Amino acid sequence: MNSNSERLFTNIQQRANGIDIINKHSDFLHKSIESLVLAYGQPFKKQIKSPFKGQPKSCFENCVKGLVRFPDLSYCEGFAIDDDLDFAISHAWLVNDNLEVIDPTWIGERFQNSAYFGVVFHKDFVKEISFKTRSYGILDSDYMIEHQLKQGGFPPHALKTLKG
Repeated sequence: MNSNSERLFTNIQQRANGIDIINKHSDFLHKSIESLVLAYGQPFKKQIKSPFKGQPKSCFENCVKGLVRFPDLSYCEGFAIDDDLDFAISHAWLVNDNLEVIDPTWIGERFQNSAYFGVVFHKDFVKEISFKTRSYGILDSDYMIEHQLKQGGFPPHALKTLKG
């Protein structure tokens, strides 16, 4: 793991532990999105150049729209960090069948050493949640579907397994 990957994993783990301590009264399977991502997610180690450039600060929208333009790619969501960030942020990106990150939002020299940890979703699940919540993004929209993901984890049809 490179240093940003280690920083990212440690940051997500510390936040999940902190929320677990604070959120003592919740009976959810996962008390935080961080815990959910740690349980189902994975690190993504290699980034390749994106075939398109999305709008800055619109990662969720960029990636959902990217699925339409590039149906051979898969949607990922979780957390990312770069050299200039001191903490992990919620982020979305695309991956190919080799688990290579295609990030249409974080483009340029500044993001060359970015690290990613997240979950790969089936396109149909992305569409389903987007339709239900009327928003882009899955994890940060969990509250709009009454915390179904934190309560029970991801349903079997949600996750896509790729072998890099």
